[in-house]
Amino acid sequence: MGNNRKPMYEGWRKNVAHSREWQTIAEDFLKQAFKVAKGPVTLCPCLDCKNGPYKTRHVMEEHLCRFGFMPDYLVWHKHGAQAHHRISEPAQQNRDGMMMDMLNDLAMGFEFDPEENNQSPPEVQEFYRLLEAGDEKLHDHTEKTVLDTVARLMAIKSDHNISNRCFNDITKLVSEDDKLSTCRHCGKSRYIQAKNEAGENVDTTVLAKQLRYMPIIPRLKRLFLSMKIAKSMRHKDRRRGSQSEDVMVHPADSDTWNALDEFDPEFARDPRSVRLGLATDGFTPFSTSASPYSCWPVFIMPYNLPPEMVLKDEFIFLALVILGPEHPGKNFNVFLHPLIEELKQLWIGVKAYDSYAKKKFNLRARI
Repeated sequence: MGNNRKPMYEGWRKNVAHSREWQTIAEDFLKQAFKVAKGPVTLCPCLDCKNGPYKTRHVMEEHLCRFGFMPDYLVWHKHGAQAHHRISEPAQQNRDGMMMDMLNDLAMGFEFDPEENNQSPPEVQEFYRLLEAGDEKLHDHTEKTVLDTVARLMAIKSDHNISNRCFNDITKLVSEDDKLSTCRHCGKSRYIQAKNEAGENVDTTVLAKQLRYMPIIPRLKRLFLSMKIAKSMRHKDRRRGSQSEDVMVHPADSDTWNALDEFDPEFARDPRSVRLGLATDGFTPFSTSASPYSCWPVFIMPYNLPPEMVLKDEFIFLALVILGPEHPGKNFNVFLHPLIEELKQLWIGVKAYDSYAKKKFNLRARI
């Protein structure tokens, strides 16, 4: 095999036309590489990249023509070829490879032209940024990448329930009003006022009321990016939980579930359509002797999952945290406004990628 691929190096010529043998081998390589690739990008073996950055086919073809193949790559072991004599890769590289496979699965959820990524939608630009971070070293004195470091930090955050500083200090009540300085209904200032040196009331930078909101659409999409969880999200389609009409083992056994099926047959036909539950309850985070304060978390649960999974912590989404000296009372629905806006989008549907079926679909959900 090595002799057959010698034109990989002998047939490449700088600034002039490459040999016909080189062109044939390069075309064979591109076919082989993207046949086994799990997404629109794979490792680039040019002299400049040396199997480091992930590139699209169009960019890789340009790199090979411009720089040629990296030295001693007669066996394409990074692109599907078997190399029995090679020592197995370190565990760190395997872990990086798994994360890049995850990013490739994420890419399948986007519709884009890899050759025109500069004009692509923002979410595609973000995907390319993640790919670059996957190869970018944290600093000059380590082999660890930015992607690996961020993944480790997120795992620590999850394992130890560390706050993300109130989830990036999201303090908007409703998205379209976030730039207003006064309430559009009553005219009151959105900020706490204090007296200045002249004794006049002036606005501070502290919001009078705050709402922590964590969007649910990205998290619902991520459920389908895991092949195992995407399969479990079809649980309700396989069988009802109980054989008796008087016993409810799973929400799929309820009359409400059946009523929704009858109300929207198209929604019911797709087993991936998500049925959501909402739960909330308020509590006082401080002692009874302290100043009165109220905290109302709002949780969302996807009921598509089987009974043994549906109430696990990782599948209960914290959507809102309503804080203040008084409980929300009759204004509770006002605080639900961001969630209601997302539910309106999910009523129509959003594009998502199903890693179990290996295709895109219209993700819909109902409370």
